[in-house]
Amino acid sequence: MAKQIAALAVFLLLLGEKAVACDACGCSVNGVGVGLMATYRQNFLGFQYQYAPFSSTLEHAQGATDYFHSFELVARFRVFRRFNLQLNQPYRLNVRHNPDGGDQRSGLGDTRFVATYILLDQKSFGNGFRLYAEAGLGAKAPIGKFDPNIHEAHNLPENFNPGNGSWAGLAQANLVLGHKNGGITLTGSYSHNRPSASGYRFGHQWSGQALLFNQFRTKGSLSFTPYCGVAAEGVGRDVKANGKYAASTGGNGWYAAAGINLRFNQWLVGVGYSQPFSQHYSNAEVEAKGRLTVQLSHIF
Repeated sequence: MAKQIAALAVFLLLLGEKAVACDACGCSVNGVGVGLMATYRQNFLGFQYQYAPFSSTLEHAQGATDYFHSFELVARFRVFRRFNLQLNQPYRLNVRHNPDGGDQRSGLGDTRFVATYILLDQKSFGNGFRLYAEAGLGAKAPIGKFDPNIHEAHNLPENFNPGNGSWAGLAQANLVLGHKNGGITLTGSYSHNRPSASGYRFGHQWSGQALLFNQFRTKGSLSFTPYCGVAAEGVGRDVKANGKYAASTGGNGWYAAAGINLRFNQWLVGVGYSQPFSQHYSNAEVEAKGRLTVQLSHIF
C-alpha cells in the first residue's frame, strides 16, 4: 500500500500604470502547481501544463487581462537510497489582452534543479498510520528569455519575461501521512531570488498546500485518486536597480483546490483546479482567477 500511495502522489514542483495597459496585471508568482504534490519514490518523466489568468481591477485599464501559460518537462531520479534529483524545464507563453489589442512574450523559462533527502521512509505508527518526509535544496538557473527593457520599450511588466534573468536558491519540504488507502499531504517551497544583470530583483516567493486524498482501485490496472484541500502562495515586492520597490508588485493568495489522478500501469494522468477565496496581489490592482493544471507522467 505504501508503494501505491507513493506512486499516485506525483511530486511536481513543483506575477505603474498607463493609459490603457495595466502594468499591475498578473503577478510574479510562478504558480504553485495545483495537484497532488506529495512525495514520489519512483523515477518518472513527466509533462505539466498550468493556466493562470489575472485581470485588472483598475477602471482606466478597461478590462485588461493577462494569461500565463506554462508547459513544463519534469524528470526525477533516485540516485542513492535516500537521495533524489529533480529537474524542471518550463516553456512559458504570457499573453495580454486589452480593448486596444494586446501583446505576448514566449520562450524558455528558468531551469530548476533540486536535490531532496528522505528523512522518513514510510515510518510506521500505531493504528496503521505511515509517515513519509523529505526535504531538499536546489537552484534556479537564468536560462530563460529575459528582456531588462520590457517595461520601458514595450509597456509590459517585468514578470512578462519567460525568465527572471537571475539565479535563485530553492528550498522545499514534503510530508505524507497515510492510512489505509488515503491520507494527507503537506508541501512547502521557498525561492530566494538574486538580482539580474541589470540590477532588477524579483520578490522572494513561497508556496504551500495541504491536500486530503483517497485511492480507489478497479478490478483491472486502473486506479484513481481524488483529492481536495487548500493551496497558498506569496511573493515579496520587486526591487529596482536603484534600490527602490517596484510599484504594484508582490502579494499573496489562498485557493481552494481539487482534482483527480488516474493511473493505468506505468502511466499517470492528473487534472487539478484551484479557485481563489482570499487574495491581495499587486496592491489589490489585479485579481487572480481560477487556475487549471494538467499533468502526464511515465513511471519507471
